[in-house]
Amino acid sequence: MTVETKTVGFLLLGGLHHLLHIIPVAAALKKNRKVEVIVFVTTEVEKQACRDLMSDLDVTSVDIRVLKVKWLTRLLSPKRAILLSNLNIWNSLDALIVAERTSTILRKFSKRLPPFIHIPHGAGDRAKSYDPRIALFDHVLVAGNKDKTRMIDLDLVEDTTCHVTGYIKPYAVNLISPDTPVLFNNGLPTVLYNPHFEPTLSSWENFGLDLLKGFSKQRNMNFIFAPHVRLFSGDKVKSSADLKALQIARKEIEAFHKYENIHIDLGSGQSSDMTYTRAADIYLGDVSSQVYEFLSTAKPCVFIADSETHWRDNPDYSHWAYGPVVHSVEDVMAALKRADTDLSNYRKSQEEGCLAATGDATWDPLSRATEAIERILNVH
Repeated sequence: MTVETKTVGFLLLGGLHHLLHIIPVAAALKKNRKVEVIVFVTTEVEKQACRDLMSDLDVTSVDIRVLKVKWLTRLLSPKRAILLSNLNIWNSLDALIVAERTSTILRKFSKRLPPFIHIPHGAGDRAKSYDPRIALFDHVLVAGNKDKTRMIDLDLVEDTTCHVTGYIKPYAVNLISPDTPVLFNNGLPTVLYNPHFEPTLSSWENFGLDLLKGFSKQRNMNFIFAPHVRLFSGDKVKSSADLKALQIARKEIEAFHKYENIHIDLGSGQSSDMTYTRAADIYLGDVSSQVYEFLSTAKPCVFIADSETHWRDNPDYSHWAYGPVVHSVEDVMAALKRADTDLSNYRKSQEEGCLAATGDATWDPLSRATEAIERILNVH
C-alpha cells in the first residue's frame, strides 16, 4: 500500500542567523515517512550550512535547493525577488514554513498558498516580536506562553493557531554540542556584551567603544564583544561614504583583538550559534533575545541604556527585570563587580520570566514542533 506523503517546504530567507531556529525542525520532521521535506535557500553557502547542520542532527539525504531569481524581478529587493520568482513552488507545497516575515507579501500575490507557518527567530520581548504581519500566517509556533498570550491579546493569533513548543535553538545546540565552549583559559569571569543592531534600541553608539576601552585597562575580567550580526554587516550601507565609515569602525573595533582578555566577533557563525552565550558568565546587553539563550540557568545580567528610556512596566523590556539597569560605563563596571552577589535579587524574576518565554526545561521542543506541524497536516 502506497503511503500518501505531504510536501513541506522550509524557507531560509533571513540569513544564516536564522538557521538554528528553523532547520532543526526540518531535520526532525524528515523522520516522518509521511512527510517529504524540502529546504529552500538563497546561496550555496546556506545550502552547505543546512547540510552540515542536518548531518550534525543525524539526518542525511535531505533535499536542499538553491532558489533562482527571474530576471523580471531583479529590480526588487533580494528577498522579494526570491519570493515572487518562485510562486509556483510555494503554491505546490502542502505547507510552507518560514522564520521571517517579509514572506508575508506572498499573501498579496497568491490565493493558492498552502498552510503558511511561522517559527519566530527568537524569544525576545521587544515590540517587533509582535509584528502585525504575524496575523497573516495560518499558524505560529512560539517558544513560550508569554508570546502566545501577548499575540492573542494583540489579535495576531487564536488559541488554536498558536502552538507553544519550547525554545528550539538552544535545544538543538545542546543536542549537537553538549559541552560548554571555552574561549579563555585564564580562570577569570567572562562578560558577553551583545548590543542590538537597531539604532533606536542599541547601546552600541553611546557606550560600546568606551566599554571596549574600559576592559582593555581592566584585566580581571574577560570581555566578548559579539553584537547582533546585522550591526556591522553593511546591509544598510547606501553610499561609498557609508561604506568607508563602516570599514573605519570595524578596523577600530578589531584593534582590540590585541588584548588577551578581549575577544571580538563582528558577525561570524559563532555570533549566532550560542558559542558566546554558553561561554559567558555574565550577560551585558540591551534588547537582544540572546539574553534568553544565555539564561539556561540563573546567571548575572546587566542592562545598559540611556536614562531617557521608559522601560518600567513596559512589556517590551520585560527582561530588564533580570538584572540591574545602568546608564553609564562607570555604572556597568560597578555592576559587573557585584554581579554574583546581586544575582539573588534577580533569580526569581529570571526563573519565572524564562519559563514564560522559553517553556519548560523538560520539554523536547523539536518533538513538540513536529507534532504541531503533523497535526496541521493531519499526518500523525
